[in-house]
Amino acid sequence: MTSALRRMYDRLGASTGTVYLVSAERRMLEAAMTVDSPLSFSITPAIDPENLAWPTSIAYRTGQVVVFDEREARRVARHSPAAVVSIAFPMTVVCAPLRTSRHRFGIIGLRCVPPRPIAEEEAAYVLSIADELAVELENLADQGLPIEGASVPLFISSRPGSSAREGEGRQHGRPEAAATSVTGSSYLYQLQRLSTELTAAARVRDILAIAYAHIARPFGGQTMTLCLVEEERLHVLGAAGLSREEVHYVEGTSLGQHTPETDTINNVEVNIFTSIEEFRQKYPDLGIDPERCARAYLPLISSGRAVGCCSLEFDSPGAPLSAEQIALLMIMLEQVGHSLERARSYEIDHALKRILQRGLLPRSLPHLPEAVTTARYFPAGEQAEVGGDWYDVVTLPDGGLGLVIGDVQGHSMEAAALMGQLRSSVRAYTTEGHGPATVLERSNRLLTELDTDLYATCCCMWLDLATGTVTAATAGHPEPLITDAGGRPIRPCLTPGPPLGIDKRATYQQSEAQVPPGAVAALFTDGLLDSRRLGTDGAIQRLARRLAENYGEDLEALADRMISNHGGGQAHDDAALVLVRYEGGQSHKHSRIARASVQRHDLQGVSSVRDFLRDLLHQWNVLPLLDELALTVSEVVTNALIHAQSDVDLRLRAYPDRIRVEVRDSDPYPPVPTALLHDDARNQEAESGRGLLIVDALTQTWGSSPSGRGKTTWFEIGIPDK
Repeated sequence: MTSALRRMYDRLGASTGTVYLVSAERRMLEAAMTVDSPLSFSITPAIDPENLAWPTSIAYRTGQVVVFDEREARRVARHSPAAVVSIAFPMTVVCAPLRTSRHRFGIIGLRCVPPRPIAEEEAAYVLSIADELAVELENLADQGLPIEGASVPLFISSRPGSSAREGEGRQHGRPEAAATSVTGSSYLYQLQRLSTELTAAARVRDILAIAYAHIARPFGGQTMTLCLVEEERLHVLGAAGLSREEVHYVEGTSLGQHTPETDTINNVEVNIFTSIEEFRQKYPDLGIDPERCARAYLPLISSGRAVGCCSLEFDSPGAPLSAEQIALLMIMLEQVGHSLERARSYEIDHALKRILQRGLLPRSLPHLPEAVTTARYFPAGEQAEVGGDWYDVVTLPDGGLGLVIGDVQGHSMEAAALMGQLRSSVRAYTTEGHGPATVLERSNRLLTELDTDLYATCCCMWLDLATGTVTAATAGHPEPLITDAGGRPIRPCLTPGPPLGIDKRATYQQSEAQVPPGAVAALFTDGLLDSRRLGTDGAIQRLARRLAENYGEDLEALADRMISNHGGGQAHDDAALVLVRYEGGQSHKHSRIARASVQRHDLQGVSSVRDFLRDLLHQWNVLPLLDELALTVSEVVTNALIHAQSDVDLRLRAYPDRIRVEVRDSDPYPPVPTALLHDDARNQEAESGRGLLIVDALTQTWGSSPSGRGKTTWFEIGIPDK
């Protein structure tokens, strides 16, 4: 490959010459070798073979030599703006495929600066050399050797023998390390790629993936851990190639302890261990995986101080890093340290805002025999501020059910704070016994008197559980969607009033409709609508069709289906949804619903849940189901207590043929967690997979869904015929 690349480079008088090979996953063409030249650091690291705007991809797909002149090279930049970094100056590009009748390995690409015409004989020469190289690569592939791209290309000199160090770094079975010991161009290349990707990274997990790709892999590291100091203890921000148990071993370590991580930070020094024996001599009391031989611990520097530690593990014994590599690593890790502190600060701030916003939503919904309710809430994309969408479900003084949904204008802390005030006032007026229209009028007067320029929309719907009468009013908000037990729409014929906070003298009208048992109503905010593409009316009609077509589904599954088009982390607006199914008027004396709760962190409370189940199933005369229910409920409740960091609400509802169980918590987003890359199936099963396998085996149907402020895991177990 070196010979072929040099020959073409010399013949065409090229400015850069690079071999691109297909990645191991066959998704990208990755730079594997490049001629060291003044412009070599500007080569494109990886190219999508499906993007036919690139001459590289065209040559790879067609098997022909492709020549792009200056005009065509500029066109690439217009179609792929990121490409301007690599073609920021006039050039001619020549690409030849590396392929045989049986294999496609990649391409050879040459750039000529300034641009010049490429003669037919020059293009033919490039293709002939590429064909020769492809045959040799095929012979190697037939011997079982992998022919694939690398995370860092090998930089070679343009003349044979001019760099005696070519090929160094292939010691210890780590071929990729060769790229870090040839020339300064490889250093510049690695630093430029790392800096570019870190600049765009906003999350800790993204930074971890970038650091693993550009720091651990190129230097032969098999695992990597990044930790920062928080309140005199180590917090592991992320790890790659390690299990959760290994991460937990480091998590929370006090800076006063004698460990390789704390010594690296406290002494601001690099610690290298060439073998297990050397490591054990210094740290005899620390456990170590005997399969990993060499280790390196390097301080993370930010703003002139040691803020954390990066640890790398290597499979082979011996000195894992040269002095040059350590010097380069420290420069790279300083960039990583800055990025980690920035991203960590952002994620904590973002999490606090989300906690504040979700804390203003109801912790749980009423559990009544006559009606089943559920809710969904999704914030806007990760880059957006908190918003003002909210909902509430209130038990009315007369025993009915009040459903409220609203949306404060904008995305800001002010919008979230105003949402909290408005939700409190609406709840207060509702519990005083006022009707929907009066609640909106009083809330409107309150909002106009507050010192704010924001306004809000709101919809209130009261459901009389004894008669099935729905009374509703709306203030600039979409009216509820209601369907009967046959999927036919029921419309209260609302006259919408103006949004709250605009006109102090505004009045609102309410209207009534009758709903039969089995009817389903949906209240939602406009963030759930695909208005940009369909328009508001079209988006509401599509949501109504989805409700009508799936009204008979389990309410949790129906809610998931209705929010399926919401963009989640990519959405531009918050979205809230409340669903209620009217079960019909019932006598509380004969109702078959029950509820229990377990306090946060109270794992001993699981045993009291089993006692509760025994007494309840005895009352319901279905005691034979005790073993199955006790096992499944215990698994799900325990999992919620461990992972949700909140109180757990257990709800049961008996039907003639089945028992439905819902386990709800109120915190789907715990504090910013440790990011793990390459987390294997063993770890996943150890965390929660075992319990879900039990639930799946013993239940008729089950699911887990975000449910408003928290999430709901639900399942149903059949009642055998007597």
